[in-house]
Formats: sequence, structure tokens, C-alpha cells
Amino acid sequence: MTEGVPDPKRKITLPSSGLAEEILGQAGAPSKAPHGPEKETGGRNQAKPAGEILHLVGFFLDQEEYALEIVRVQEVIRAGRWTWVPNAPAHVKGVINLRGRIIPVMDLKARIGMGYANVAKDSRIIVVEVGDRTTGGKALGLLVDRVSQVFKMPGDVVEPPPEEISGAGNGYIKGVGKMAGRLIILLDFENVIWKDIKVGDKN
Repeated sequence: MTEGVPDPKRKITLPSSGLAEEILGQAGAPSKAPHGPEKETGGRNQAKPAGEILHLVGFFLDQEEYALEIVRVQEVIRAGRWTWVPNAPAHVKGVINLRGRIIPVMDLKARIGMGYANVAKDSRIIVVEVGDRTTGGKALGLLVDRVSQVFKMPGDVVEPPPEEISGAGNGYIKGVGKMAGRLIILLDFENVIWKDIKVGDKN
């Protein structure tokens, strides 16, 4: 397989614990999540510089393939039952108890304006770490239709989305990668998590 080009037939083999370190090991990616939000080097929806290699977790919402940078991912778990929370936003499904941690679950499709997820056997919750771990970072679950693979993507194949697309997506789209005849949509993690949320709510 050519370096950086994901094999569409390859699936993630989830370890029994689903720990991020075990998943990251499959791609040779860094195993530590960032401590706090990344500093921006330019405006939003900037293409990655040539020569940079992105380590990504791919997943599907309906028939479209999306990706998040793997350093954001703590673990991937199967979608089970959650507890509904009264007066929660429409895109929040509820909360789950993950090894003693109470974690909110966000319907990613609803969050970015694609309707609501129908939970099926392939549905997964991508657990991401938000905030600064050194000051008590929080975990959040992102409900997706299915997880596809861990892969690498050269930064120079990522282009900023057209203004019409980024506007329709409310700024949730960071870029579009072209690989092996496929288009992979990179989500803007900070906007997905924090857009329209008060700054004080981040802490």
C-alpha cells in the first residue's frame, strides 16, 4: 500500500479496552493528546502546509467520510445506552458512565446540521479529550455512524473548502482531502466543540 494512502478495505480493529494508545499504535501516530486547544497559525479553514503528515481517524456520517486528527481521540467505543438529560441541547443525546466518568454524548450529525443519527450495530462513540488535562480536561463522546480506519494523509492534498461549502457547514469544515479517488472531509475540531458555546463554558 502506498504510504499515506488509506486502504478502503481496511477496518480499525478495536482493542477490547479501546484505549487510544492501542489504536494509535496501529498507525504509528503520537499517543499523547494535546494539552489544551492548539494555537492557530492563521485564519480558519487553512490548508495544511506541504510536507506535513496528518494522522487521522476516519468515520462516516451517512455515506460521506470525515476525519479528525488522531491526537484528539482518547478511545473508540461501541454505541450502547445512555441516560437522557432534561433540557439538554438537541444535539446532545445524553450521558454515559465510562469507567466511572460521566461523559456527555454529542450526536455529530445533528451538531453539524445533517439530521439525527439512527443508532445501529456499526454506530460508534469517538471519545475525545477537550480542555487541558493538567487542569482537569473533560471527555466528550461523538456519536458517528461507523468508524472506518486510522490512516495518514499528506498535508499538501488538503485544500480549504470553497466558501459556499464552509458557509453552509457553519465553519465546521476545516478542509477537504483528496486521496485514492475519494474526498475526505476534515472537521474543524474547535468549531465542532465550542462554536456557539460561551467562553466560560469551556472551563
